[in-house]
Amino acid sequence: MPSTTPSVTLLFGLFDPSGQQDLPADAITCAAHDSHGVCVLTGVALADTTGLLNVDAAVAESVDDQARGLLEDMPIHAIKVGTVPTPEIASMIAGIAADYSHAPLVLHLPASQAPTDSDDEDQDTEPSVGAVLELILPQTKVVVMGANAIERWLNDEVLAHLEGNGGPQAILALGADWVLVTAFAQRPGQLINLLLGPDGETVAWPWQPVGARVQDLNGLIATAIANHLATGLSVTEAAKQACTYASLTATCAFQAGMGQRLVSRLPPKAPTTP
Repeated sequence: MPSTTPSVTLLFGLFDPSGQQDLPADAITCAAHDSHGVCVLTGVALADTTGLLNVDAAVAESVDDQARGLLEDMPIHAIKVGTVPTPEIASMIAGIAADYSHAPLVLHLPASQAPTDSDDEDQDTEPSVGAVLELILPQTKVVVMGANAIERWLNDEVLAHLEGNGGPQAILALGADWVLVTAFAQRPGQLINLLLGPDGETVAWPWQPVGARVQDLNGLIATAIANHLATGLSVTEAAKQACTYASLTATCAFQAGMGQRLVSRLPPKAPTTP
């Protein structure tokens, strides 16, 4: 009898009670790809469909203990990193990634993980950004981010020190193997999903617009890529299939609350390999 053991993906992220991002939403994405998702909590979010209101970060040592316990207990085929609320947690995840480098790591870089109700624009609400870029990103197989994230970080001079590197190339210059940028403006009025690789590879395909007020899809895409890499797909094929899956989930978006429309992570038809 053939084996029915699924691939295993290790998920780092917040517990988001609204089901929009990170845990437990990523575990459902794993199930949609016939993968088993195991979770390490980086913090607990106070959130609803209008956005992230507050984050209670986990203790960094507990993140390390839980992740290493899982890694020593079962084979982990891929790692997905979502929200990293503190530099200490970023350091712990970086150490784990270095010790288990056989598992491809997919990193979701959002435009912002600051609480939506913060009134102080000058407050440093994202102290972990620098630590993620310095410690985790150089060990990353694929970085997933929206074009709005790059624009914001360039405007905030997070990437300004990388002379000669702008846009997606700045992420590769920091050490990532691949970067997928969604909704990238190839030219005025034409948006694409842009995938750049370590040897100058450039792959692009049309970005499928989502409906009004549909939640951000990049975290979902990152988890789907990790699941595909866990089964041995190439980065290019994994990225294409993940974006197709994301578009399918968006067509099944529903209005759960007063904020953003949530996608259906278990759409009627699962993605298939051509």
